[in-house]
Amino acid sequence: MARFHVDLKRELEDLKRRADSVYRTGAGARAPEPRPVRRSGLLAELVPGEQCEAGGGRFYRARVDAETIWGDARRFHGEYLEALRSPFPPGAEALAGLKALQETAPEEICYLDLETTGLAMAPLFLVGLMYSSGDDLVIDQLFARDYTEERAVLVHTAETLRRFGVLVTFNGARFDVPFLEDRMIYSGLEFAPTPGHLDLLPVARRVLKKRTPNHKLQTLERFLCNRKRVDDVPGCEIPGVYHEYVRTRDAGRIAGVFHHNRLDLLTMLQLVTVFLARSD
Repeated sequence: MARFHVDLKRELEDLKRRADSVYRTGAGARAPEPRPVRRSGLLAELVPGEQCEAGGGRFYRARVDAETIWGDARRFHGEYLEALRSPFPPGAEALAGLKALQETAPEEICYLDLETTGLAMAPLFLVGLMYSSGDDLVIDQLFARDYTEERAVLVHTAETLRRFGVLVTFNGARFDVPFLEDRMIYSGLEFAPTPGHLDLLPVARRVLKKRTPNHKLQTLERFLCNRKRVDDVPGCEIPGVYHEYVRTRDAGRIAGVFHHNRLDLLTMLQLVTVFLARSD
């Protein structure tokens, strides 16, 4: 048993060294900005965005360059693009799913993460999308300010996803994609998934096996991306935070959910870069 722990420690240290080599954390790299300090305020003040219309309804859209919340986003995005262009690691059968990304133009890859009010037919309220636009990494968040705006969010989401060839998620095969499909059907909309879908959770399980305590996104964020969130909104609290926002219109806590969603998207991109940089 002692030997097992020694080997596990060595493997994790090796993984961290690989992440360091990809992100050059020792060369002045900055982590994403911390979650905004909780304070009262209107949504437009705490999460700048605009009101949009889709399908005869309205919703709120916060579209930002990732560099506004992560000072090194442009550099890390460049390293991600370089990883997509690099030769596929030889003998890396565990990474087979990532090959589709290298065969797709970066502008046709979209990362997706949902925030919902619960499971099994509960409404969703925030769709987080992230994609490349030239040298920029764009985070595009679609928000239902109350329960009636969910349909407009879904309409815009469906229209947006048609532009992409590959969708990237984390546990999306079991949660995000079926959930999105159920909500669209419930709202009387046609669900047209992207031609390709890459769920990073099975990839992480194949690559890491038992090298990490578990395969949760924030665990991989700590072990492979070398960062830990501070004052993050726990996932179990997110539905209650949204219900509170709908009731009070105070965006103090929901702003933290926007930030949580952005970090989830950024971590997915970091994982793709780390996995493609592996040499074994």
